[in-house]
This record gives sequence, C-alpha cells and structure tokens, in this order.
Amino acid sequence: MTATGTTTHTSERTAVRQRFVAPDLARGFALVGIAMANMVTDWDPAEGVDHAAGLGGYNGDGTLLEKLLVFFETVFVHVRGLPMFATLLGVGVGMIFASLERRGYPLRARRMVLARRYGFLFLFGLVHKTLFFTNDIMTAYGIAALILCLFIGWSDRALYALAGAAFALNAILRAPGVFAAFSSAAEPVDGSPARIVDLGERIAAGLANFWVYPAMGVIEMLAFFPLVVVGFVWGRRGVFGNVNGNSRMLRGWAILAAVVIVAVGIPWGCAEIGALGPGWATGLNAANELVGMLTGPGILAAISLACRPLQSRINASGSLPHLAQPLVALGKRSMSGYLAQTILFTLTTQPAFWWVTRDAKIAGKLGWALIMWLATVAGAWALERAGRPGPFEWLHRRLSYGKNGLPEHYNG
Repeated sequence: MTATGTTTHTSERTAVRQRFVAPDLARGFALVGIAMANMVTDWDPAEGVDHAAGLGGYNGDGTLLEKLLVFFETVFVHVRGLPMFATLLGVGVGMIFASLERRGYPLRARRMVLARRYGFLFLFGLVHKTLFFTNDIMTAYGIAALILCLFIGWSDRALYALAGAAFALNAILRAPGVFAAFSSAAEPVDGSPARIVDLGERIAAGLANFWVYPAMGVIEMLAFFPLVVVGFVWGRRGVFGNVNGNSRMLRGWAILAAVVIVAVGIPWGCAEIGALGPGWATGLNAANELVGMLTGPGILAAISLACRPLQSRINASGSLPHLAQPLVALGKRSMSGYLAQTILFTLTTQPAFWWVTRDAKIAGKLGWALIMWLATVAGAWALERAGRPGPFEWLHRRLSYGKNGLPEHYNG
C-alpha cells in the first residue's frame, strides 16, 4: 500500500512512492481467516455433529487435533479478519484523503472523489451479494465508507468521539441479545445451511431479495463503523509512515486485542469442546461478535509494530524480501482475492458442483479453506510477477477515476 492508500490510481509519473508493507501483509493474512470462517459458517456448515457445529464440528470425544482446531478458530479466526479489514478500509480512505489534500483538492472535491470510489465498492458488493454470496461484506463496507464521507472534515478528537459513541450505541443495542444467549442451550450456528444446489435458483432468489440487501448492509455496518473511523484517523495522520512515533498508541491497541482474544476466545473454545455448561458456547459466541470487533485495530497495530524491521529494510533497499512477496501481492489485490474465494468455494464446496467437503469435519473444512487461500496467493503472485493489477482492483480504479486517473493537481 502506498502513502496515498492505493497503488496506481494516478499516472505513471507518480507511481514510485514509499510502500507501507504492514497493510498489505495484514490483508493477505486476514484473507486466510476469512476463508476459514466463511467455509464453516456459510459455504459448507456442519450438520449432525456432536460438538462445535458452528466451527466445522466433530463427533464423539474428538481427537486432540480437532480440539486444537476448535481453539484455533475461537482465538484467531472468527471476528478477527472482518474487523481488521474494516480498520484497513478506514486507513485507505484516510490515506487517499491526505493525498488529495496535498494535491490541492478542496474538501468538497475530496468528498466527491471518495464518494465515487466507495459508491462503486458498494455496487460491487451488491452484485456479489445478490448473485453469488449472500453474506458478502463489501456492500456494508461501501456503506460505511460513504457515511464516513460526511465526517471527513472533522478533527481527530471529534472522530474518536464519534467512534466511541457508535461503539457504545452498538453495545447497548446488542447487550440484551448477548445476555440472552448465555441462557440458551442451542449450538451457536449462523442460521440454516444455504448450499447452492442449483446456481440458477440461487441467482433468482438473490434477485428477488435485491432491495433488501442495502438495508441489511446498513445493519451489518453498524457493528464495525467505529473501526472504519479509527482507521481513517490513522490513515489521515500517516501512522504507517511513522510507526515509531505512534508506537505507544499502537501497543495499547495491540494489548487490548490480546486481552479480548484471550478473555473471550479461550473460554469460548472450552465451551465448544464441552468443558463448560450449556449456554456458554452460544453466549461467548455472541460476546465475541460484539467485543471481538475491538481486535481489528489491535491486530493491525501488532502487525505494524512487528513489521518495523521489514519496513526499514524495504526503505533502505527498495526491494521486498522474497518470502514476503506472495503474501504482499495478495494483500495488494485483496478485493480480487476475496472474490476469487467465492468462485473457488462455489466450484468446490457446493452440491451443484464438486462438493469435495461433503463428509469433512473441522480438519477437512479448514484444510480445504487453506488450500483455496493458497490458490489465491499463487494467483496474486503470478499477477505481481507479470506486473499486472488484480482484475477487480483495475476495474474499480477505472470506474472510480476514469481512464487517465485523477489529475496530479486539482484544476477544478
């Protein structure tokens, strides 16, 4: 990710700029967690299992590996990638905002550029949600960015207050459901399986519900909008260009994320393997949906702090170490990687096609998700070596900025 929050949205003469490696690595890592979470909750949720039905499931006493994988999911997978991506969405908005300001764009013009860019993100998500994947998140991300455009002129302090107020409101609205969940003995499964038996029927159902999806996106957006605001402040302030100067703040967020992960993820894992009484699994799952959002900025902060030596090496040599190149390539093409998951999961985990995970339990489902993610890593790396952007990133930039990109200096 460049200092402008995008890679090639301007002309060739501005292409060579300092690259911040942490956001790209964070996106690449997050996509594997998103693949695993979506695999067990949406693409091929478990049925007829004794334990951890919402995590891929296993029967009987379970093997040591199966129980370890339950803890892996509750600690590192569910409600980890989504909030980090939400934070990165805000970071991107903030970086573009700062770049436009340096190039002389007045506030109104900056707002219009951002509204156009994230309006198209909303439309991309709406098509994806309608035709292929009902739990698409880009629709809600687009809505969150468009709402953020109303506040981009606010000070950092005012924006932090807005984020805090939004999180508090969401917590108040969700708290009764969280408390009620602890009294439920039901397995924490996200609805009934919605596997694709006939793709035509799936598309027809999506078109029938088309007008409902924007409202659903608004509801989904409420949970992570505070993270988008926090990310915007970080991006506008240039936090990734001065990690050392912001290390105290970043460490605070990283510590908060670690506390949430341990305090919620480990007890939730114990509940899923049957070590706690009825209701704990459902209740802790609901609690994770709420407080797990706080891990987004914290995980990104931890990655940024850990990447300081790597960033220094890149700044000194101008090149990226070979081992990091595939993951960074995917991070730079995260939209294409995310949408490629839909294609791969549709073709390999659905009854209408090759249902390879039909009899799989938790290990098989997570393993297949890992394989699909590795396929997107390989595809992104091939594009990087060929010097080509991700296809959906290219289309998004073309629609947002036109054939020639934005002018280097604002000319009205």
